[in-house]
Amino acid sequence: MDEFGKLRDQVKNALSEFGYKKPTPIQSQAMPKILEGKNSLLMASTGTGKTEAALFPVFSQYLEENKEKGIKILYIAPLRALNRDMLKRLQRWEGTLDIDIQVRHGDTSKSQRRNQALEPPQMLITTPETLQAILPGSRMKEHLKSVEWVIVDEVHELAQSKRGTQLSIGLERVARLSGDFQRIGLSATVGSPKKVARFLAGTDREMEIIDTTSTEKMSVNVESPMPNSRDVELSDRLNAKPTMIARLRRIKELIDEHDSTLTFVNTRKSSETLGSRLRYWDSDYPVAVHHGSLSKDSRISAEDNFREGKLKGLICTSSMELGIDIGNIDFVIQYKSPRQVNRLIQRFGRSGHRIESISNGTIITSDPEDVAEAGVIAKKALSRELESTTIHENSLDVLAHQLVGINLDGVSNIEKAFQLVKRAHPYRNLPKEEFSEVFRQILNQGLVWKDGEEFSHGRKSYQYYYTNLSTIPDTKQYQIQDLVSHKSIGTLDEEFVVGQAEPGVTFICKGEAWRVVEVEDDKVEVEPVDDPYGAIPAWEGELIPVPFEVAHEVGKMRSTVENALERNKNLEEIRERIENNYPIDQNSSEWFIKQLRNHLEEAPVPTPKKLVIESYEKFGVLHAPFGTIVNKTLGQILAALISTRIGSSVGLKSDPYRIAFRFPEKEQTEALRKTIDDLKPEFVEPLLKKVLENSSVFRWRLLHVAKRFGAIEKDADFSEIRGRGLLKFFEGTPLWKEAEREVRLEKMDVSRLAELLESLQEGEIELKCVERSRNEGPTPLGLSILNELASSGEIVVPERAEKEILRVLKRRLSNRQVRLFCLNCRDWSTLTRVRRLSNEPTCDNCGAKFLALVPRKKGDRLKALKRREEGKTADEDEKNFIRRAKESGNLILTYGKKAVIAMAGRGIGPQTATRILAKQHKNEEDFYRDILRAERIYARTHRFWDS
Repeated sequence: MDEFGKLRDQVKNALSEFGYKKPTPIQSQAMPKILEGKNSLLMASTGTGKTEAALFPVFSQYLEENKEKGIKILYIAPLRALNRDMLKRLQRWEGTLDIDIQVRHGDTSKSQRRNQALEPPQMLITTPETLQAILPGSRMKEHLKSVEWVIVDEVHELAQSKRGTQLSIGLERVARLSGDFQRIGLSATVGSPKKVARFLAGTDREMEIIDTTSTEKMSVNVESPMPNSRDVELSDRLNAKPTMIARLRRIKELIDEHDSTLTFVNTRKSSETLGSRLRYWDSDYPVAVHHGSLSKDSRISAEDNFREGKLKGLICTSSMELGIDIGNIDFVIQYKSPRQVNRLIQRFGRSGHRIESISNGTIITSDPEDVAEAGVIAKKALSRELESTTIHENSLDVLAHQLVGINLDGVSNIEKAFQLVKRAHPYRNLPKEEFSEVFRQILNQGLVWKDGEEFSHGRKSYQYYYTNLSTIPDTKQYQIQDLVSHKSIGTLDEEFVVGQAEPGVTFICKGEAWRVVEVEDDKVEVEPVDDPYGAIPAWEGELIPVPFEVAHEVGKMRSTVENALERNKNLEEIRERIENNYPIDQNSSEWFIKQLRNHLEEAPVPTPKKLVIESYEKFGVLHAPFGTIVNKTLGQILAALISTRIGSSVGLKSDPYRIAFRFPEKEQTEALRKTIDDLKPEFVEPLLKKVLENSSVFRWRLLHVAKRFGAIEKDADFSEIRGRGLLKFFEGTPLWKEAEREVRLEKMDVSRLAELLESLQEGEIELKCVERSRNEGPTPLGLSILNELASSGEIVVPERAEKEILRVLKRRLSNRQVRLFCLNCRDWSTLTRVRRLSNEPTCDNCGAKFLALVPRKKGDRLKALKRREEGKTADEDEKNFIRRAKESGNLILTYGKKAVIAMAGRGIGPQTATRILAKQHKNEEDFYRDILRAERIYARTHRFWDS
């Protein structure tokens, strides 16, 4: 076992016993550095042994230390699943090294936690949040004084989130207790290794970067399966388009050709779609679905069955990106573009460790633009051009929480707390004034008390600290209710509701289009609509943003093809050039070229140096290949300016390559060109502040920042405090500043947008305009976003779809239970369904037609009618009830069953029913159409009525 160098013999003997013959490249390079006691960032793909590269030398050093009571090794992983997996992998070391290894996280039982407090393990595997929970504990705090090694797994994931920001201060709090310790980070390939290393090291510590990713080989190709005759036949049976079947067929072929395959998709919906279609095709096909919304038992079962070879494949989202041990994987499929280089490398890095460290995978694309994007990402992955890492600098809500935690730890001096915070890398440049603002905020909220330069805590401090251990927002689910049928059709995430679901917006759920009528409490009321321009997918919020660099190169690919086509190069020459530069197969490159050739026949091809405005009917499309965040930022600013210019709101939809607007009138599309001409780079910053204030996304972020600050209750939801009240209350506070910082970092790219506008102003980027008539239709590149643009106003519903809507309405009203009461004899009432009534309902007791429609639970209200006849006084509510009862009775007397049908509509009382019934309807459909219109009005306005 000489290959394992200076490790202690006890560790070497164990390695021999466990079957380790020689170290992997990351182990060879990392172990000597760690044995020297150096802080180290280890970078290698999943499955290359980087965890062992950290643990073997740590175990070796542990054997040399005294065995005093306390936690010596702290292993921090971002997922509980990784904790469980790590414990399984390490249990065999316990007897060999005489070391107690335990896990502690949110699922750990009270008895286990109590035992750990009394008899701590020498190695504790935990999560960032659980570390926060144990730091102030009187006994666990004592055990943490023994920490000598901290290993942070998946540090690249943590570094980019507020969880990591919180952890960075948490590690400094541990260091205050134990003195400094050796820090080791484990990471897949990242775009900014030095930044991640500094994040883990904190201020004034050296960090070695040990990176073996450059020696790891990757094989990747982009495919676009085209449907054949068998796919067409199969499409009917599987209820999917032939193009989808072709992709499914190719996925099945690749799974069959390999022993164990991960198929990555970008959304939960896609994983369920692929999984269900494969099961329809072959009910015994050995694959399972794996994503974060499934139950823990379902996920663990899928992982175990895959590891044991009972399954040949998993169809998974990012839930499988991190290093959960599921055995050897020899192939990875990416379904549709992975949208980021980091994602592709992380996902493909999960394969190939049995075949000389070659990661093998294929990207299956779905359309020509997907081809180009996947090709660019694959090329960048092969040349290791990754996206840079972004870190949350000076996060104020995390600071507020940590200040309380630091005080609970026993630090009572304000200046010492400030200096401790600044030792964490994200806060190294924290201005004292910002620190003081946050301190004043938590002081005013009663979370801490101040006495001169000292501060202390009370019961409220503990409650706040322990209920805000997680920085991940608790998002609620909204029920989607069909206005027509009153049935629940699914759920929407809070972020989608806040960011997208304004009244009038159309979205897709379960394959159908729905228009939002009202958002109220925990419910979104919708109506079915056949939108010829499509709608927003309800799961869109899951999509990974496409970086500027990727979209920009897709634009350059277009430019290359456009220039070749204009020089009359033939398809084969252009195809060969693309395939020489990008790992794209023949079908894919031809598909991409042909789409651009078709587009060029109708309009200029948009490129980074040539933007195109396409006007079609009430739509304007700005073709701009600048990525998800730049386009979203530009779109929000343009929409705000255009709305001011035309005096009316416009619909907005953006993607990495286009920004589309829907105008109230066709003639207003020219406003897009004028607005771009007038937009100066120096206007961006002030405009953005205005856009932010009016943004529902900003309000949603502010809500969650306020929760993390403890300024509002943890279980408060957006529907209770939506609107501008939240803004006014927190304007000018650190909460506002933090919400703005968070949105700017994650959702906006102001500096790059300003650069682009400057290039546009100086003529470095030209702007072309194209008018498209109804007969011509949108251009090939414009059609895709117009098929996704939400309708922001009324549209003409095709007759067939409207008939179906009215049919559902009619069925629902006919099944409605109603109670009729005879206003003539006052001794008869009946509870029945509308469909059972005759056209001229009469009292079974006296035969009169003067019947009132009353609440189904008659209670004391009917007694009020009788008391009134006896000359007794009635209160105001009873008077209103009597009046409405007589009004409904007059309608039924005049219109019979038709009046009952009208008043069976939701929110339709006698007055509204009178207006509907008084109309001269040409046919029954017109009658039901008016009822539906009245229900819509009620749904949109009833929350504003006086109760």
